[in-house]
Amino acid sequence: MPGDPLIVFAIRYSREDDKCLAQQLIRKAEQLCSTGSIVGCKLGEGGRELLRPVIAAKPLYTAPSRGENTEVWLRVSGEPEALHALETVMKREKGVSFQVVSGNKYNAIIRLIVPRERCCRECSWCPLVAAPPGSMVKSVVITGSFFLVELIVAKPQALRALENSGYTVIYSTRVDEVDYALTVKQELALVLAFLYGYYSYPRRVSVKELAARLRISSSALAELLRKAELKVITRYVMEELPHYLVQQVMSAASVLRTRGSEKE
Repeated sequence: MPGDPLIVFAIRYSREDDKCLAQQLIRKAEQLCSTGSIVGCKLGEGGRELLRPVIAAKPLYTAPSRGENTEVWLRVSGEPEALHALETVMKREKGVSFQVVSGNKYNAIIRLIVPRERCCRECSWCPLVAAPPGSMVKSVVITGSFFLVELIVAKPQALRALENSGYTVIYSTRVDEVDYALTVKQELALVLAFLYGYYSYPRRVSVKELAARLRISSSALAELLRKAELKVITRYVMEELPHYLVQQVMSAASVLRTRGSEKE
């Protein structure tokens, strides 16, 4: 591995001895609504199908343990029947308290109060609260089948610790090759476009009208906005929607399992 810091996506498939409460709740919800763990979605008749979990949880915050309990905040997304089943499962789970802070048909932010001993104490490191030394967890997606973790890895030994914990790296790139940061001009164009109503529906100002207000050409403004939008969308897809990587994950898993059978 080169000495440059990396952005890494790594996956660990569920094991029988896993005791992650969030994953246990998701599995029970899947069983209750009798759905599979993966669903396909696409736009149009001939469009490409993307696979995603029927239900997935993204930890937003884990508070330090206070007394006998730990507080965990999750953003959960999925099919409406799966989210309804999850709420039913949480009501039935002994020792667990929860609060649906906000939500809609396909998403919910949930606050969980769980016994400290049920909060991943068996893990060598828990992606909800920590990472191998020399790395930082950016995001975690928990499904009934796997954990998908995004990290910034600064030291080679962090990758080795990750692999020793059962994770397989499915994607990595140098940090300096992922440019999410907007330039000052891109940021200003994007913010003013938003404030003047360019992104409103219906649109309250055209590119030409906005460019005139900003005293730059329409082509220059359009280029600034395109580049800024690409960076914002890239950041959103990479950081907020990593569960769409499940298609690549499944392909990688198929290759790994084939190699494993060949070795046997």
